[in-house]
Amino acid sequence: MQKNLLTVCGLSSVRAVADTTPELIERLFFDEKNAPLFAAACRKLAQARKTYRLVKADELKKITDTPHHQGVAVVMHQPRPTALGDLQAVGNALCLNDVLNPHNVGAILRTAAFFGARHVIVSQASFSAAMTASAWRVAEGGLSHVKLYVYQDMQAFFHWAKQANAVVAAAVRPEKGIVSQLGEILAEHARRPVIVCLGNEENGLPAAFVKACSQKFSIPGSGKIESLNVSVTAALCLEKLTAAMK
Repeated sequence: MQKNLLTVCGLSSVRAVADTTPELIERLFFDEKNAPLFAAACRKLAQARKTYRLVKADELKKITDTPHHQGVAVVMHQPRPTALGDLQAVGNALCLNDVLNPHNVGAILRTAAFFGARHVIVSQASFSAAMTASAWRVAEGGLSHVKLYVYQDMQAFFHWAKQANAVVAAAVRPEKGIVSQLGEILAEHARRPVIVCLGNEENGLPAAFVKACSQKFSIPGSGKIESLNVSVTAALCLEKLTAAMK
C-alpha cells in the first residue's frame, strides 16, 4: 500500500471520516446494507474521481484483514501531524507521553471526543500509535473530532508549557504520604490551563518527566490493585478537565 495510506473500518469511524474529512479518502467500500449511508460521500468521491464500490462481506474481510469491519471500509491518507507549537488557545488538556498501545490510544480518543475535548497533546510515539487501523476502529470516530498536537521530545513539551503558562500535572501511582488529587489541582489553578500527563502502559511517566512537572496527583483506590489501565485513567481525568472549563 502507498506510504501514509491507512485502511480504516468500523461504521462510526468511517462515517466520521466521510463527514469531516472526505478529502482524505482515496477508496471507499461498503456492503448493500450501508450503501444508503454513504450517498453524499460517493457524490464527493465521484467529483474527485476517487473510487467507491459496493462489495460483499468476504471482500471487505480481505480489504480490512479483519471480520470486524461492520460492513464498511475506507482507504485514506493519514492526517498530517500538527506541531504542538501551533496550539494557541490551550485550555485544560490531556497529554499522552509514549502511550504505545493502539487500542488504548483509540479508547482515550473516543473518550476525549465524548467529553467534547477539542485537542489532545501527544508525543511522536503516541501519534504513531494513533495512526493505525486498530486505533481508528476503537476510537469510533474520535480521531475525526479531536485534533492531535505532537511534540518531538520532553524538552520541546516543557518549553511549550512554559510559554503557555500552563500547569503541568503528572499522573503517578499512589505513593506513601500525601499526593494531591486532580480536582484539588484544578481548583487551585482555575485561572490557568492544566495539562494532565499520562505515561505508557508499562512504566508510566519517566522519572525525569515527573520531576519537571509542577504538580503530581494520584487517583485513590482500594489498594488491592496497583493501578488502572491508562485508558480508564484518561477517562476519569478527561471528565474533570472538561467539566472544569464549563
